[in-house]
Amino acid sequence: MSITTTLISSHRDKMAQRAAQLIHEGRAKNFEQARRQACLELGLSSKEIGACTAEIEAAMAHYQHLFCPDFDEDLLKLRQKALALMLFFQQFEPYLVGSILKGNASKHSDINLLVYSDDPKIVEIFLLNQQIDYSSKERKTQYRQTDSPTIAFWFDQTEVHLQILPSVARHQYAKKNERANYRQLQQLIADCQSTQTLASEE
Repeated sequence: MSITTTLISSHRDKMAQRAAQLIHEGRAKNFEQARRQACLELGLSSKEIGACTAEIEAAMAHYQHLFCPDFDEDLLKLRQKALALMLFFQQFEPYLVGSILKGNASKHSDINLLVYSDDPKIVEIFLLNQQIDYSSKERKTQYRQTDSPTIAFWFDQTEVHLQILPSVARHQYAKKNERANYRQLQQLIADCQSTQTLASEE
């Protein structure tokens, strides 16, 4: 292994550790923001370091083990909030994606949902009828690498992001194992609660 390769590996480790800390402190909302901010603070080149998703996930798991005794409880609460939202938006066939589903979220993490409608305005009208204040912007998606509306609002002190995709995209999502519908999330919560109960009885 060359000196350059060793240095890059060391820098990636430092960046991942700092990125994990930023996410848990609520100073970064997602991996990409945490990576850029960590590189900036450490004086590293983000292009040289690369995406480092796996490294950040590993660093977060280590950080949670050391410094977050309430991690399981916080994650459960976020998943329960997501489940309530999915029931609320059931007409738009919602799926949960992101760190809360993967299990590497912090208590400051956003809830990220995919919802499906051929007319994004229908989702906005639904929110207006429910008197929910929201903001909207265009965001790049995996579906045909196009922009789609993303709606943001707050629910029970947690920020929520709804990414609106056309109905046909529901069957064409690139990473189906990285999303969960209502029943799948409900089962995941039940499994986690069962595991926690068994652990507390030991």
